[in-house]
Amino acid sequence: MKKRAGDDLEAHLLATADDPLTIDLAEVTFIDSGGLRLLYMAAEKKSSPPVLVNVPTRVLDLLKLSGVDTLFVLAD
Repeated sequence: MKKRAGDDLEAHLLATADDPLTIDLAEVTFIDSGGLRLLYMAAEKKSSPPVLVNVPTRVLDLLKLSGVDTLFVLAD
């Protein structure tokens, strides 16, 4: 992820910190450390935990393995 895009995303998350955030991961087939960092950033900047929906098993396994699954609400 380019630094500029990360800065823009962080600014948006801060500006909307009190708004709920739902992230649909249905189309995600692979997530690397950059994607994991984006999810962590979303959880860190929001006043309430983001909701992750349609989380593929492989992604859920990675979230659990890295210990960040508890930062989110996991929904079907």
